[in-house]
Amino acid sequence: MLVNFAQISKSCARSLLIVLNGCCILLALCTLIFAVVDTKIVKQYGEERASGTFVGDIIISVACLLLISVSALGSIGAVKGNIKVLYIYIGLLMILVVVEMLIAIYVSVERYSLEFRVSDWLREDFFRNTTDEDVIHLKLWDDLQMTYECCGLNGPEDYAAIQHHIRLSCCPRAYRARTPYAQQQLYKTCIETASYYTEGCEDEIRNILRSDADWLVGVAVTSFWFEAAGMLLAMWVANNARDAVHVYKGAPRF
Repeated sequence: MLVNFAQISKSCARSLLIVLNGCCILLALCTLIFAVVDTKIVKQYGEERASGTFVGDIIISVACLLLISVSALGSIGAVKGNIKVLYIYIGLLMILVVVEMLIAIYVSVERYSLEFRVSDWLREDFFRNTTDEDVIHLKLWDDLQMTYECCGLNGPEDYAAIQHHIRLSCCPRAYRARTPYAQQQLYKTCIETASYYTEGCEDEIRNILRSDADWLVGVAVTSFWFEAAGMLLAMWVANNARDAVHVYKGAPRF
């Protein structure tokens, strides 16, 4: 009965460790995809303002690849019951936990700093003296307003403050119209019915940057608990495998 219970517990520990490593791999893949996509998104804020964020995304990507490798190593050790591989897995996880904590601190500080740098840049760019011929400036704000579904810096009334008409990109239906006549009619209706975006771009972009930072911190916390549980399970499996070897060596030979 005791032997059966020991075998069952050993099998459950191995299975749980494999499942846990699978969750770690899935989490690392999702975070890796996020880092790649985020790198493309923050490019619109300029390399000078987002340089630290680029570095953070690269570090996150490397950490994800390391977590995938270590998790795969732990799964192999669990399947084969290899004590040396399991102890190496535990040691690497300990190092990875420390590295991830440092990365989480760096990313949090950098995201917080990026939030204010982007706000300063948006204010400066929106209220600077421009003309209708400044194609780069207008294209930038059209892209921002359509991407984040916003209008102006703090709202559509900002266009009145700079003595400009509300941009066409504040009215999504008009902006997406295929002909100039349709754009003109839809824009007129949009202004008359006040159906344009009402939220300012500064708040929308800051909220997204803040939510991204919160998500990354949540991933770091989740990874920590997964890795802590993985270390405990790996120690359990390794100890069971070591005890089994001792029992085998101490068994009488016939």
